[in-house]
Amino acid sequence: MRQRLVIADDNRAITEVLKLNFDLLGYDVHVASDGEEAEAIFRRMRPDLMILDVMMPKKNGYQVCRDLKRDSELARIPIILLTAKSLREDVYWGYDCGADAYVTKPYDPHQLELLVDQLIREAVSGQRSTAWTGLPDASRMESEFRARLEAGAPCLLLQVRLAPAFSEGFALRAGSSRLKDLVHRTAWLLHETVQECAAAGAVGQTSDDRFWIVLHPSEAQTLRSRFEEKFAQAGFSGLEGDKPALEWDEVNPPSEGG
Repeated sequence: MRQRLVIADDNRAITEVLKLNFDLLGYDVHVASDGEEAEAIFRRMRPDLMILDVMMPKKNGYQVCRDLKRDSELARIPIILLTAKSLREDVYWGYDCGADAYVTKPYDPHQLELLVDQLIREAVSGQRSTAWTGLPDASRMESEFRARLEAGAPCLLLQVRLAPAFSEGFALRAGSSRLKDLVHRTAWLLHETVQECAAAGAVGQTSDDRFWIVLHPSEAQTLRSRFEEKFAQAGFSGLEGDKPALEWDEVNPPSEGG
């Protein structure tokens, strides 16, 4: 059976190009021109993946994505938001509503095709991790780490996370939405620090409050010191004077196939 896609966009030219491309790749493609139609087709078909515009009539893509991801029977089906909205807050809201990937227009057709294939394979295998901040997920970070090792480059995989004792207590007292906001702010602060301190560094989110950083070993101490300094200056705090604590570790991901 061919894998089924739903493509939702009110721009007919875009849907026609996408449908043609994915038809040629062997997908069974269904098209919607507004949010309500997209959601109805998704619920009826239960496709393998949906490519969803944000700015659409009747119901925008954020709302469609959020409502579908709230349905436990549908939540594991990947949704790609394909949109011209490219500000950081736009990306945040996209991942906050549950999108599995956020792609901005203009886009690279080949990269989109590869992303669709990757998300479907990960959904089927159960390997898909949640990276709702917009950072790369665990599978992409492992691939980046292994690629650098295979190229013979000195490379370190560093993990940083909010201390569990803090995050669990904060969630109980302040609520999960405030914890999620704290994690999101932490993610982007870490992203900025990696850009400043690691010339070719990469950072991703591997679970709700855990991040991996791929970098040159000589950059690790500078990055850690700088991030902890920024983190302290950001004024993050919980209730009753709690202060978020960070935990750092070096990571050795499992070998491929093992």
